[in-house]
Amino acid sequence: MTATPAPNREEQLESVLQAALYLLGARQDHMLTIEEWTDLARAVAACQERKTAEYLTEHDLEDIAERFALEWDEATDGPLPNLGDT
Repeated sequence: MTATPAPNREEQLESVLQAALYLLGARQDHMLTIEEWTDLARAVAACQERKTAEYLTEHDLEDIAERFALEWDEATDGPLPNLGDT
């Protein structure tokens, strides 16, 4: 397994800007997808050197684990709930 190089500051800011644009567009359309919400959380987490999961609700994490086929890397995004125990 090879480590993914950390993005530079410019790439992080570009990710935040892109996620913010998605959020503004979703608000204008009166909708926001879990993918857009996760992109925003992922971008903010990267800038603050935290995990994506720290910016999502437990309900969001359960939805991602149960219903959505999002790319999720526990090393960078944090753990998803284990739904097998419920």
